[in-house]
Amino acid sequence: MRFSIIIPSFNQDKYIRSTLENVVALKQEAHAKNTLIEIILIDNESNESVRRIIEEFKPHIDYLDISKDKGQYDAINKGISVSQGDYWTWLNTDDHIDIPGFFKLLEIVKLNPDIDYIYGGIQYMNESGEMLNYVKPEILSLDTLVNKTPGIYQPGSFFKKKFTNKIGLLKPYRCCFDYEYILRCLKNGAMFHCCDFSLARFRFYSDSKTGSLIPVFIREQLSISADYGRRPFSFLGWFSRLRLIKHKLFPR
Repeated sequence: MRFSIIIPSFNQDKYIRSTLENVVALKQEAHAKNTLIEIILIDNESNESVRRIIEEFKPHIDYLDISKDKGQYDAINKGISVSQGDYWTWLNTDDHIDIPGFFKLLEIVKLNPDIDYIYGGIQYMNESGEMLNYVKPEILSLDTLVNKTPGIYQPGSFFKKKFTNKIGLLKPYRCCFDYEYILRCLKNGAMFHCCDFSLARFRFYSDSKTGSLIPVFIREQLSISADYGRRPFSFLGWFSRLRLIKHKLFPR
């Protein structure tokens, strides 16, 4: 069985080495267990510091594309288009895959080949890699995601290539392309599997995309949830607007 890990990269010289060390360690351990890990790195012409690190890890990278892209969604789409894995995911250049969790996931998909999307918990970490809080996964549903909370568990989770070939690539959102994609999977009848263990280590810090673009996230979530049938007086709708007012009054 083969798994593709797509890494969209742009000027993340502070953490990319740690991420590449993580996926290379996973690839080596998987190889010893007769499982193939395909590392796909799509870099948006990063600075020289990042280029040097990429060059150092080049022998371990299965597909490397260094060219201009239209944003993170576009870089991931490039990776999806060339991926050869039975399952694929993307990993940001400041996050890690939970290696023990991955091998638990591997056993699950071997026993359940009909799974189209498999996800699990997320361990948050800070700038220094110290573990913070653990986010326990919950069962996802279309109704909950568009009317109550847009919380998803993308890092470390995997999509089946045969299924995603049918529903297409990510849409051009700045932040919430993953939210829309998981809604699209649900709408198209994907078989989901929720793992009761960690599958990723997500780095959260003030300059991160998640930490610095909260109003953009909220506006895109409102737009996407409306497209997928959000009810007029849903909790997600009024609470999201309340958050936007808060950020306008008290910007971070």
